[in-house]
Amino acid sequence: MRARAAALLLCAAVAGLVWLALTSSHLDAGPAALVVSAVAAAVATVLIAFQPLLAVLARSRPAAFRGHLALGLAALVLVLVHVAALWLLSPEDVLFAISPDGPTRARMAVLATVALVIVVVLGIVRRWSSYAPQATRILHAFFGSLTLLLGVGHAVLTDGALDGPGTAALLLLAALGVAGIAAAQTTHLGSSAPSSAPGEVDDPVG
Repeated sequence: MRARAAALLLCAAVAGLVWLALTSSHLDAGPAALVVSAVAAAVATVLIAFQPLLAVLARSRPAAFRGHLALGLAALVLVLVHVAALWLLSPEDVLFAISPDGPTRARMAVLATVALVIVVVLGIVRRWSSYAPQATRILHAFFGSLTLLLGVGHAVLTDGALDGPGTAALLLLAALGVAGIAAAQTTHLGSSAPSSAPGEVDDPVG
């Protein structure tokens, strides 16, 4: 029941943020690449914000873990689509944005993208390997937090399709993500080692 409710909430959040982006005056008569970039960024933001919640559900539901991993990969693909669409619009602007002279919001985006790549790699490692599960769990959560906060910060500071009501929605998503991270860590601590048999590997989710 909780998994179904989370899925419905996720779909509603995606639809709502995409609607806010598409109805923004920023996209009026804009080129297709700009629309694709805005929609990809909106969907990726929602997926990233919901990942901690899925991690909590995944502790008791293997299907939720598969969804957690799949949506993490989808978020990374969408971020790359977002960047590729911006490149099609203006390669010079993208190169300037990621240069040392670029604005702070652009550096936040670069760092968030790097953190997301690390999160996905760690998620795959945790899925297929039992090597240092505690360390990879902590790093996964740390870089996931960076991805969320830097990514939302970048979106809030950037003038674009999610100004106005979109900014409020972004802040709500950030709050949801932070609450989910706290819940995931609390859930992990509450179900730690005392209940584990000797030699048993920790649940790779969290």
